[in-house]
Amino acid sequence: MAAGYVIAIALEAAGLVALVLGLLMVRAEKQAKAAELKGFLRSGQPIQRAPRVAAPPARPEPAAIPAGDILVTGAPADASLGPSEAREALRRAFPDLPEFPAAPRAAA
Repeated sequence: MAAGYVIAIALEAAGLVALVLGLLMVRAEKQAKAAELKGFLRSGQPIQRAPRVAAPPARPEPAAIPAGDILVTGAPADASLGPSEAREALRRAFPDLPEFPAAPRAAA
C-alpha cells in the first residue's frame, strides 16, 4: 500500500512541475510580445493599414409576389375548446388544488 502512495505523490509532483513550467512559459511569451511591441513602437515606423475591401454587391430585390386572395379562417364560433393536456396533467398530479377558470380567449 505504501508503493501506491509513493506513486501518487510522484504523479502529483510531476503535475505541479508541469504546471509551474507552463506558467513560466506563458510569462516568457508575454514578456517577449511586450518587448517586441515596445521595440516596434519606439522604431517610429508608420503603421500599415489593412487594404480597403470593396463592399459586396447589393442583393437584387426579390420579384414582387402577385397579391392573391388570402383566406384565413379561425376556429368555428360554436366549437367548445376543452381543457388543455397540460391542465389535465396538473389536475391529475395535484387533485387538491382549487380549480381556476381558464383565461378568456380573444375574440376574432
